Amino acid sequence: PALPRTALAISETHLSIITLRRSAGEFEPRNLGVLRLPAGLVQPSFNEPNVSNESALIEHLTKTATQAGINRPRALSVALPSGSARSQVMSLDSVPSSKAELAQLLEWKIERGFGQKSTDLHTSYKRLNDFNGRPQWLVSAVHLKVLQQYERVFQDLRWNVGMIVPQNLGEAQWLMRQKIEDDQVVVSLNDHGFDTVIVRGQEPILVREVECSPEEREDEFFRLIVFYRDRLLLENSPITLNRLLTLGTAADQRRFREVLSSALENHAISLDPQQIGLKVDPSAPFSHFAAAGGLATMAWG
Repeated sequence: PALPRTALAISETHLSIITLRRSAGEFEPRNLGVLRLPAGLVQPSFNEPNVSNESALIEHLTKTATQAGINRPRALSVALPSGSARSQVMSLDSVPSSKAELAQLLEWKIERGFGQKSTDLHTSYKRLNDFNGRPQWLVSAVHLKVLQQYERVFQDLRWNVGMIVPQNLGEAQWLMRQKIEDDQVVVSLNDHGFDTVIVRGQEPILVREVECSPEEREDEFFRLIVFYRDRLLLENSPITLNRLLTLGTAADQRRFREVLSSALENHAISLDPQQIGLKVDPSAPFSHFAAAGGLATMAWG
């Protein structure tokens, strides 16, 4: 089915709803609402319910939609908070001969990768390009306890929600839709660390949620880029990772660009909304609606 042009992103600190329109190859918000949440209302957890007061979240979601000029979304996609839904790129040594064996092997990898029983998770997986001869899958998972609470909130609102994904995959859509063969990276900062997705062409090759103090972010990002340099380059291929989308302050963008340049000994470009195809006021809080906007772009394939 066609994906909707309206999307919602929920984080620990903000709600955002956006409806996009497209003109001359650029996207532009037709409707946009961004609202700060009270502290403690949404507490991201992978295996426990996230919302401390469902009625209060319903009230804030209604306010956000009203601010955006949307009475009630007819259909929308949703990005869940960092830490509430997770994704990993998983490699196999070979592809099993039957679908049943493949499902069993992926189930085992999912339980090991996410530390939960597969029966307690709602999972989806997508075959990616092989990496140095090894088959790869992108696996996303959300715990049923978490999913059921959010679904209950949406049902009370009578919002028709389709695709539900982790926040970082919504943000990475901005890079994947560029259809650039070179590698790119998005870094999304939060109070507990940061999320990183490295994209090759139109696919993620690495997805990481890093928990650390704000003071440790740059060192942890440096280690991650060194891991990419040592483990994720194709055989006999040059380093092409030089485009960076940092979802944070202007100072954050400058610092992480410098870290990327230092780790790879290469010139790095810090991307802004215009460079990834979004026409928006420079003062707009892009970091808070990047995930929702990325999901909304998927309506155009």
